Amino acid sequence: MHTRISSLVYSLITVTALFIGLLFHSAEAAEKKVGDYIIYYNAFNSSFLQPDVAKNYNITRSGLTAVLNVSIHKDGKPTERQATAASVQGKVTNSLSQFTELAFREIKEEQAIYYIADFQFRPEEDTTIEFTIKAPGMARAETISFKQKFYTE
Repeated sequence: MHTRISSLVYSLITVTALFIGLLFHSAEAAEKKVGDYIIYYNAFNSSFLQPDVAKNYNITRSGLTAVLNVSIHKDGKPTERQATAASVQGKVTNSLSQFTELAFREIKEEQAIYYIADFQFRPEEDTTIEFTIKAPGMARAETISFKQKFYTE
C-alpha cells in the first residue's frame, strides 16, 4: 500500500512540475472554447523543463528544441472539467515556409490526458504552429494556429 501511495504522489508531483514549467516558462499559453470543450495549449523551450521531468516524458532538453503541449477538457465547472482523449495532428512552419510535421505523444496520468510534440526551431524567428484536434462528441475537428518566437538561453 505504501509503495502505491508513493508512486501516486510521485506521479502527481511530476505532472504538477510539468504543468508549472509549462505555465511559467511559456511565451504562449492559451485556451479556446469549442462547443462543449475547452482546448488548452502552449509552446515553450524544452530547456525550461527540469532534467528529471524531461527524462520521464522522453523529451530532449535543448536550447533549440521546443515543446507543444495540448489538452482538451469537457466544459463544466472548473472542479468538474474532465480530460478527454482526442486525435491531434499538427505542423510547425518557419519564416522560409519550411514545415515539419509534429509527432504527438499521448500522456495519461491519473485524470490528466495531454498531448506533447517536440520540434526544432531557429532562435528569434517567427514560427507558425498549427494543430488540429478532434475529440469524440465534437461536431468537427478544430484547427488552431498561432505564431511564436523562441529564444535560446
